[in-house]
Amino acid sequence: MGPLLRREHLERTSILKEILDHVSEYATKYDKIDYLPLEKEVLKPVLADKFDPETQIRGFLRTFQHTIAYKLVNGKDTKTIINGKSFRVDLHRSPPVQHHFSLTDELKKLFVCTIDLKAAISDVFHPKHKYVKNLPIIYEDAQNTKLLECYSEVPFANWGQTVSNSPRFTFLPTTVRGVQRIVQFTAANNYRVRCAGYRHSWSPIFSQDNELFISFVNLNTVNTLPDPTSLIPGEYDPLAVPELKGIELKEETVPGKKRLCRVGVAVTNEEFRRWAVGGKTWSLPADVILVEVTIGGVNGPICHGAGITHKTLSDYVRCLEYVDCHGQLQIVDDEVQIKAAAGAFGLLGVVTHITFELDAMTYAVMKPLKEDVGLGVPPLDKNDIPEALRSDWFDAPDADQQLTSATAEFKNRAANEYYSEWFWFPYQRKIWTNTFNTTSEATGAIDYPDDKNVFLQWVQNWLGGVVTTDPFFNAIPGYWQAQLLATLAMATLPPTLGENNTPTYKTFLPNALHFRRGIQNMRVRDIELQIPLPPRKDDPSKPDFSIVQRAWWDVIKLVYKDADTGSDPSSAMRVALEMRLMAGSDVLMAPQKGNDLGTLSIEVLTLPDAVADDEWLDFAQRVIDTGVEARRYLKEVAYKDQILEFRGMLGEIGKQHGWTLDELQRRFSNELWDKMVYE
Repeated sequence: MGPLLRREHLERTSILKEILDHVSEYATKYDKIDYLPLEKEVLKPVLADKFDPETQIRGFLRTFQHTIAYKLVNGKDTKTIINGKSFRVDLHRSPPVQHHFSLTDELKKLFVCTIDLKAAISDVFHPKHKYVKNLPIIYEDAQNTKLLECYSEVPFANWGQTVSNSPRFTFLPTTVRGVQRIVQFTAANNYRVRCAGYRHSWSPIFSQDNELFISFVNLNTVNTLPDPTSLIPGEYDPLAVPELKGIELKEETVPGKKRLCRVGVAVTNEEFRRWAVGGKTWSLPADVILVEVTIGGVNGPICHGAGITHKTLSDYVRCLEYVDCHGQLQIVDDEVQIKAAAGAFGLLGVVTHITFELDAMTYAVMKPLKEDVGLGVPPLDKNDIPEALRSDWFDAPDADQQLTSATAEFKNRAANEYYSEWFWFPYQRKIWTNTFNTTSEATGAIDYPDDKNVFLQWVQNWLGGVVTTDPFFNAIPGYWQAQLLATLAMATLPPTLGENNTPTYKTFLPNALHFRRGIQNMRVRDIELQIPLPPRKDDPSKPDFSIVQRAWWDVIKLVYKDADTGSDPSSAMRVALEMRLMAGSDVLMAPQKGNDLGTLSIEVLTLPDAVADDEWLDFAQRVIDTGVEARRYLKEVAYKDQILEFRGMLGEIGKQHGWTLDELQRRFSNELWDKMVYE
């Protein structure tokens, strides 16, 4: 390849120009890449500030059309094939789409069980089929007529592909009785059992080799990318689904304002979003962006949304139903005990239903911005801005005044907006700011994102998942990878046609919380830190947001410090820097517990190729910079008191429900939790 950029030139325009000038040098070795659309439809329009998401996506698709990538629905204009709610992606499949949506006939028969399992074993599979050896006969109904879906020795891998093992049996229950009988089988045969939904955790919180595994999502879905969940049309009907997918409204706790809702753990975020929007009455106040996750998977590890007034999702749990280590169905609804049970990482037992306290439906007034990196989240010192990211205002006579004004605006958003989140894609001079407030007034509300934009978002992430595994992409420099992905991301994030526009979208709160669809389709690696907001010196009752500014710019500066010039420049962070503000938490094992003035959640994401290039782990350690091995730090420092309190509360629950901590550990723990909680 030609000359490499110096650190002071590592920004969007310079990098894209370098790609434009030198990408053809890869043509001899990687001759399946179509370099012409990459130049004409991706690089040149962006350099001319023409951000049309369809143009960018189509250009990327054509670039990889002769590799394992594919055309966008046979190359048809999305405006032609997407006709409001009548759009059906399954009716417009190009050959590559069919390839990604399908498995072999054998796997279809194996995983998409629309027939009784007993019949499947006798009629479809050879008795010695590798996934149906010596299966236990377990029924999940009272009449003992419905066999529980089960497979033997199916290889397990989490979504991020950082954890893999081979459980002895994998169960897919649909009823509470089925869960009870699994645990009874587990106890009788001295197995441990762990659960998962879409498997979105990078840590080893799952089952282990030769132990038992419960999946609340069918194996075809969790093992297949892209996932079409957000594209499949239709409303969610809680009356037409299995027991563990039910949604049931309960009594109002504050008339007209708050209401309890009992939700099965297998309900996905997309199903709950559709239910909430369809009902137009009640909503969770906060949630993760992903729709391809289960309610149980979001709640168990104490996940969170954004907004300085919002706690973790587990803080909104008022009742928890679980199957204990003896296979008995138990309920925790005590306001003290629920602080341990609501977020227990699967250590209490197998949770079947969760009762949340919902808020009355509101409408988000979204005004997303693409603004200067130095003014969107201003640094404490303007000289912290790397030279490559400095815009014209930096040397203007009123630079200090602009920085002061921008800091005031940032702090106002942080302190007063209902939802607050910021994204920086590597080497971009602009960030994406997504903060909004809500209103109870429904007038003017639209379905956002609409069908067309949901499809474009889904395709973008699908495309990202394919492109980032292509040999050509993994051969180009890391900062090229980062910039191509950043270009695709910024092209599809609003405002899309003209970066300086200030659009307003008023939509149902659940739509705004899940403003991106199809994230499941592109695998990444990630680290996330939760940092307590300290008090202001002049007013200890209010949070000091300077730590937010410092943490944000510490990561950006590290990205540039890490980008050594020379023959092999490092680019460990290749996807995004993401930052959210949220409240503290009352849940015992929450990392936000005790953060009375709020919590900074800062997340650094990269590609698996950065791990393969041996750049990511060292960078991640320097971001954390504790100097202590992670498990030891969590156990002996960060969670020292919380773990003791958590174990004590589990013990209290056990006394009432008839089990001991030793029994709990033998049934529901794994190697990680043995060391973290029980050792």
